[in-house]
Amino acid sequence: MSVTRTGSKRDFKKDLTLDELEMLLDISSIVTSNLDLDEILQSVHCYLPKLIPHTKSGIFFYHDKTGKVTIHSNIGLSQRTLKLFEESIPNHFLFRKQMMTKKGWRSTDIYSVEEIKKTYYFQTALRHEGVLYSMGAPILLNDNFLGTIHLTRPESRRDFSIRDLRMLELVANQISIAVKNALTYEKGLREKEHIITALEQKVKQAERLAALGRAAAIIAHEVKNPLTSIRLSLYSAEKKSSWKMDISEDLGIVKEAVDRVSRTMEDLLHFSSDPYLRFEEVDMNELLKELVSDYINQYGKNVIIEESLNKPIPLILADKEKMREIFGNLLSNAIAATEGGGTVRISSTHSFDQVIITVEDWGSGISPEIQQKIFEPFFTTKLSGTGLGLAIAKKNIEAHRGIIRVESQADWGTKFIIALPVLNSGQRGEIDE
Repeated sequence: MSVTRTGSKRDFKKDLTLDELEMLLDISSIVTSNLDLDEILQSVHCYLPKLIPHTKSGIFFYHDKTGKVTIHSNIGLSQRTLKLFEESIPNHFLFRKQMMTKKGWRSTDIYSVEEIKKTYYFQTALRHEGVLYSMGAPILLNDNFLGTIHLTRPESRRDFSIRDLRMLELVANQISIAVKNALTYEKGLREKEHIITALEQKVKQAERLAALGRAAAIIAHEVKNPLTSIRLSLYSAEKKSSWKMDISEDLGIVKEAVDRVSRTMEDLLHFSSDPYLRFEEVDMNELLKELVSDYINQYGKNVIIEESLNKPIPLILADKEKMREIFGNLLSNAIAATEGGGTVRISSTHSFDQVIITVEDWGSGISPEIQQKIFEPFFTTKLSGTGLGLAIAKKNIEAHRGIIRVESQADWGTKFIIALPVLNSGQRGEIDE
């Protein structure tokens, strides 16, 4: 049998202690002075055990299109419990009650203790964790349910009070404000980026024409040198053949030179033509794990690649092979930057409607002057190469409606950050198109 909730929010606010008021003011300050949502969630969550004594808690966001939840902050919850939360919390009675009513609830407001102990959720997870009492408050955006803050206590402790629930609702409301602020900021950025993209489209053709002058010298270098090697090697092979000598070394040089010319031509074709994309649903974590494994097998002990790709991220709509080319190029550059010894790291996360992937190295870094030119076609600091690798990567990322940017500091390494839009129901039709 459910318990009728009592208590007045007006009375509750009058009953706040000075310490509680100070902590709530600190939370409000964090929310209004920061636009990094992940940082806000972590900071606000740290105050919860002081405001409401409890043993385990989590901040979850609900994805209504998939029916799944992801945890964005955690105190005390085991990996086993987290996995069960993420897989089955949409079916949990306390979670569903919040989602339907858009109000905070204690578990004992819905079921009696005896009834809670008979639930599947208690039998499979909470009993093993020594947890009985729980409560949650919804995170809302324009009255739409986004997620919940979930707190638990063991059976040895008393149940949460109405006062505890009111306090949790205040904190959940602050997080709702943080979400709204972050989305408003990101919307403003997207609008600015849309204007910039439109302007870039208008000048893109002019930029390509201007780039032809810079391309001429590089193409001449990248084609003339291999052709010279081919000519000399064929002359040598002809002489050795007449003397019945081994010409395998000369043929190897010819093959290498032909491959170099072929790569140059492929880079030019990729840059000069609009990308043709074969869209499909892509799990970037799985794709990047495979790519890292390939590179570790290729380079062996000569390179250390760390990866942080275990946190679930939404699917994206992308051309899988283009994604492999993009991140293969970035990994190759990062590995080259750490030839003197160092580590390359690739990680992923997401922020509402974007999947964000970071490729970083701890090499010598890139100067600010070069950073401004790094995505320009035919710009390179290497002795060989067309300088089109990053230009092509940027072009393909933008074709996926994504963004790439670089952060670097001398002697502190380089970081490439790529943001790609999350797959939504409106995009699924694009797969067939």
